[in-house]
Amino acid sequence: MRIGNRVSRIVLAVIIAASLALSFYFMQVKQGYHEDELLTYNLANSSKELGVDAEWNTPGDFNEYLAAGAHRFDYINVYDNQIIDASHPPLYYAAVHTVCSFFPDTFSRWLAFGINVAMMAGALVLLYRVGRRVSGSNFYALIGVAGYAFSIACITTTIYLRMYASLTFWVPAFLAVTLRIYDRGRAVRLTDFLLMLVTVALGILTQYYFILCAGLIGLVFLVLSVREHHVKSLLFYILTAVVGAGIALAVYPYIITNVLGGNRGFGSLKLDIDTITIVTYLGYKLLCYAEILAKDMFLGNVWVLAGCAVCLLLAYILPRVIKKKKLPRKAWFIIVPAVVYFIGIALVSPFNSDRYVMACLPLLSLLFTFAFIRLITMIHFRAGVAVPVCLLAASALAFTVVKPYYIYGETNLYQPKTDKCVFVGTAMMEWNKCIDKFMNYDSVMIAKTTSMSATLYDELDAFAQARGVITNGKVGAIAKSFMNNGSVERTETDSLGKLVKDKELNGLSEVTVYISRLADEKTVTDAITKNTGLKHYELIQKDRQFEEFFNWYDYFVETESYCNVYRFYK
Repeated sequence: MRIGNRVSRIVLAVIIAASLALSFYFMQVKQGYHEDELLTYNLANSSKELGVDAEWNTPGDFNEYLAAGAHRFDYINVYDNQIIDASHPPLYYAAVHTVCSFFPDTFSRWLAFGINVAMMAGALVLLYRVGRRVSGSNFYALIGVAGYAFSIACITTTIYLRMYASLTFWVPAFLAVTLRIYDRGRAVRLTDFLLMLVTVALGILTQYYFILCAGLIGLVFLVLSVREHHVKSLLFYILTAVVGAGIALAVYPYIITNVLGGNRGFGSLKLDIDTITIVTYLGYKLLCYAEILAKDMFLGNVWVLAGCAVCLLLAYILPRVIKKKKLPRKAWFIIVPAVVYFIGIALVSPFNSDRYVMACLPLLSLLFTFAFIRLITMIHFRAGVAVPVCLLAASALAFTVVKPYYIYGETNLYQPKTDKCVFVGTAMMEWNKCIDKFMNYDSVMIAKTTSMSATLYDELDAFAQARGVITNGKVGAIAKSFMNNGSVERTETDSLGKLVKDKELNGLSEVTVYISRLADEKTVTDAITKNTGLKHYELIQKDRQFEEFFNWYDYFVETESYCNVYRFYK
């Protein structure tokens, strides 16, 4: 089916509008945050430090921690926060800070969401351009874009308030400009390389995984350019990439230490575990990422993913064997970055999380969609009818059987049972995820304990063994190392003694107490009941359990507090 440029632009606009409308709906029903979403606002806007050593904090303190107030349009503060955090470059946080600075002293999910909407709209436009250059068809490109735009993957990326929507923009941007340079062959144009220069610099300053994506795309460009003897354009391409990376490094020289050291990944951990544990854990990680991909794009069913993967291979093999028809060379610009990035990240990512592969999911969507089209057209069915109908049916079904990540909405903790609240956790800052709930209390004390959960390591060990990981009883070494991981000093502080001696706490007739799942619950409850007038307690909300999930990280994604919550009373 042929579609003209004007009609294709109209259809693309409708697809983007419908996709963003879905995202607005899920953002509206979203209740609660991943801890890193709230950290986004703090690192972008504030140098405020909360009292976490058995000290009381007010809703105003929490708002100051999240909102742009005293530091409006203060990009030096944004920059300094990233140096301290030592995890990510500053561009995304600068963008969030800019938006928040126009709404001083205001914390709202819609501020960071506005950035995601703009970046994802741009990403869908760029994905269309990539699809059109690879397939040579406006119609096929629209099908490819729709396949991603109406997926759980696209919605989840849009509503997750971190830099991954921005990264998802810069990856197809770099691929689009690379394909543009490739299509020109020897006809090098300065404007193309200027676009590439900006894309490389801004992509690196958004998220470090851009380097891997761009490197894989560049590798395909290098191989094809050598084969086609486009030496001049290749040299300009390499030089531009190096200069762009140099600009990013000049703006933020901490890139090197963040990437090579930082506080992410096994390279920054001190582990004493067996080789068999590492090998079996990597196998478990691959299965986790298969589940993630299935949830994001294949109706939440790994077997559907497996069937589609077989179709993908057949789309490559059958035309080659039966019709002696090779893949177009430009198809490798999608295949290599999408597949290698996904598998590579699955193996090396610090957590088994969808966020780390969000940037390659649009390309994977194009890859599967174009494979189906290739198979259907080979057996002489009309792709103009079959593929769009199947795609719309699958998308509609997906939203009835799969719940997007990060929308939460299962807690009753937004209706406080008491006026004041106490949070007791470990050095891992679990309280960060609960800030939006804490703002509903008159005041909140945050305290830390060095007493870890007495059952946590056994729970983790049983969880891992049930999923094929040979732990040899050492899984606790992984957990403990992650809990004290990173360049930010996480000192082991025990402030339970200060908590129970606090005069304000002792004067209360009742108080809500959050006890982190990482903290030893009996130690905390005993400290309160034996040393204060609050001798009784009842459970308000029990936290979900690890064994409810196949991927242990889903526990952290889909639970809303990581805590068991009690009401203590006299």
